Amino acid sequence: METNLFDVVLDADEKIIKTYKPNKVRSWFGVIAVAILFIVISIPIVIAAISEGETWYVVPGLLAMCLIIEVPYVVLIPFWINKTIYAVTNKRILIRTGYIGVDYKSLDYTLLGALTVNVSWVDKLIRKNTGSISFGSMASPMTHSQQSKFNFYYIQNPYETYKEIKAIIDEHKQK
Repeated sequence: METNLFDVVLDADEKIIKTYKPNKVRSWFGVIAVAILFIVISIPIVIAAISEGETWYVVPGLLAMCLIIEVPYVVLIPFWINKTIYAVTNKRILIRTGYIGVDYKSLDYTLLGALTVNVSWVDKLIRKNTGSISFGSMASPMTHSQQSKFNFYYIQNPYETYKEIKAIIDEHKQK
């Protein structure tokens, strides 16, 4: 089923070897953490405003910020993340994203220069054995100041997945 989602961008002789999905718990963690942080910061401001009798501008302002910033963030980003699917083919890596529309990114093995795996402190904190794999090329280099445009975020078993993808890429680069 997931492999059919890539049919529109596959070459005639291209085959999907494996697909991956982001871990849902890990993808939701960041959204929930930001929402909780916003609430924790807002509560003392509201309490201070009420005790000073200044509710006429502070409370509506915070509510407006919630509606403008927090609601779209909490509602839309998880759906975008949960619609993301990654694929490794016999020619390239593919990333399918999108909430309303569908976007595809691809990176041919011939252009691929580097792979890195990253397990952040958040990944360790939630204990779901997740991490991210980044792919670098001349067109999309990986530097300390700029993140790669080709990333598999929140992947289960990141080190094993890294080895698996690297083996597939090495095998197909030699052909």
